[in-house]
Amino acid sequence: NYDALTDFDYISILVQAPNVLVAAPTKTARTVADVVAELKEKPGVVSFANSGYGASDHLSAEVFLQQTATQGMHVAYKGGAQAITDLMGSQTDYSFQNVNAVLPHIRSGKLRAIAVTGQERSPVLPDVPTLSEAGVENSVIYSWQGLAAPKGLPEDIKKKIWAAVVEGFKDPEVSQKLVEQGFEIVANSPEEMTEFQNKEFHRWKTLIETRGITIQ
Repeated sequence: NYDALTDFDYISILVQAPNVLVAAPTKTARTVADVVAELKEKPGVVSFANSGYGASDHLSAEVFLQQTATQGMHVAYKGGAQAITDLMGSQTDYSFQNVNAVLPHIRSGKLRAIAVTGQERSPVLPDVPTLSEAGVENSVIYSWQGLAAPKGLPEDIKKKIWAAVVEGFKDPEVSQKLVEQGFEIVANSPEEMTEFQNKEFHRWKTLIETRGITIQ
């Protein structure tokens, strides 16, 4: 048991990546409007694969359904790999997956990208609009990876680790490989990460309570 708000010293968000709404290869939808129309035509029937209840792909779908006033069916897997495999096999209809996880399948044509959840279009999917562009409000969502330590980390050590993070991302070999995979480098400060984590915690807590989400 731990409290995400009080039990850690946050050091830096390392990278972030938007999620991308992808369709199974047999689906005819090409736009967000197409997906919304299908959801309204068949409420509670259209399926969204995810890597497990409470994961970012599940909660992204919840935000999408909430903001479009539609109903879908969540299909939870024990991890993203199986969810993606079944989506490519058209056993489910749609999914919100991390860009870096499905980019090769989008490029090969095994999955179709419809929209991304970023503030702006992803550099690796420049032709794919954001959900915001498609008229879906409050839909900016990022999957992110950060660095934290047990509470009470000495301030000088925290600054030294953060400086090493920033320096590491200056290496073109490191940064280029991450960007090519769809990651966006953040490397923000301990203060910025602490503030961001606090906002994220309360954002998703509110959504979970409002939507009545439970681990099933």
